[in-house]
This record gives sequence, structure tokens and C-alpha cells, in this order.
Amino acid sequence: MTDISTDVLENIFSRHDEIIAVYLFGSRARGYARNDSDIDIGILLSDDKLGSGLYPVQIARELKNTCKTKQDIDVRILNKGTLRFLHQVLKGKLLFYRDDKKRIEFETSVISKYLDFKPIFYEYDRMRKLRVLQ
Repeated sequence: MTDISTDVLENIFSRHDEIIAVYLFGSRARGYARNDSDIDIGILLSDDKLGSGLYPVQIARELKNTCKTKQDIDVRILNKGTLRFLHQVLKGKLLFYRDDKKRIEFETSVISKYLDFKPIFYEYDRMRKLRVLQ
């Protein structure tokens, strides 16, 4: 992920029983990050532990303080993500998982739904481009 070791990340995430899986996504996962690029983290939580609205901020602060990184850390809860966003996250890198069965169920559900809606997304994007050009 840059200067943060996976052992440190695993140690942080393993202390949170509510975390099922954690993904790195965005420019850092794709290898296009600049020095000032933030670190995008997606966290899948167990349904009964969705936490408060401040949960992403708390985790980001814990990561930043523990890892002593200068980069901003943007944490998103995947349980609340849109289908397109979740598909982009899954193109990133899996950093940690606690429950392989739930992680695989999540990933296969996202991919299956995305493939079902892909023709609709394509047509929607095509129509938007046509409108912009008019």
C-alpha cells in the first residue's frame, strides 16, 4: 500500500470483530497513485455491526495514527455501497478477511448483480454521453 506493512494492517483489522473483509481500491490499488494521493479503504462489516456514521472516521484515524502515514485515508463501508462502486472496489486488492465464506458470498453477489445490470449501465452511459453532445 506504500509505506504501510500488511502485518500492521492485519493487526489493526483483526482487533475489530465486526470487520469481515478489507479492500484497497482506487489509484493506490491500480498503481497510479501520486505522492499526494489518498489511501482508499473499503470495509465489509457484519450486518449486525454496521456501526455509527462515525465508524469510517474512527477507523481512518486509527489507521493514520498507528501507521504514521502522511497520506489521507478514506474509509468507506461497503455494506452501503452502490453496485458500480462495489464493482470498482473488487477490482482492487483484498487486504484482510476474517470470514472467507461471507467474503466470497459478498464478492459473488456483487459480481453477479453487476453482470446482470451491465447492459443497463452501458445504455445509461451511452444516453448520457449523447445528451452532453447535444
